[in-house]
Amino acid sequence: MSAYAVKGVYPVRLERNSLVPDAIATAVLERGLRGGLVLAIGGLKHAELGVYDRGAGRYVVQTLDAAADETLEVAPMLGNYLVTSSGHVSVHLHVNLAWRRGSAAGHLVSGLVDPFLEVFLVEVGDVVREVFFHRDV
Repeated sequence: MSAYAVKGVYPVRLERNSLVPDAIATAVLERGLRGGLVLAIGGLKHAELGVYDRGAGRYVVQTLDAAADETLEVAPMLGNYLVTSSGHVSVHLHVNLAWRRGSAAGHLVSGLVDPFLEVFLVEVGDVVREVFFHRDV
């Protein structure tokens, strides 16, 4: 088993109404990144979280919307990104969300940022695509 060096750490601030994971994929392309780790904290006003149903072979999706006076606190968001052989950016994220009356966790299908999201992209390169070859479609 090999260890791989970090090639760079890229802080990215996603502004209100940015759509995640699309905005992260855009940031990856804009910076010429190839594969790495995603770490983020901040807030969302809308989220779609999935939990995989192995029997059905699909995600069961729960929709969450923050009340007007609340934020869905991202505590934290973790995941990875890779650029496929065809040039598509694949972003895989899991998130823990908390608000005054509850919490939820799961695969982030989509989220709408509010007020902002502080993201770190930790680049390690094409090895991510090589290891997670099942996503190279």
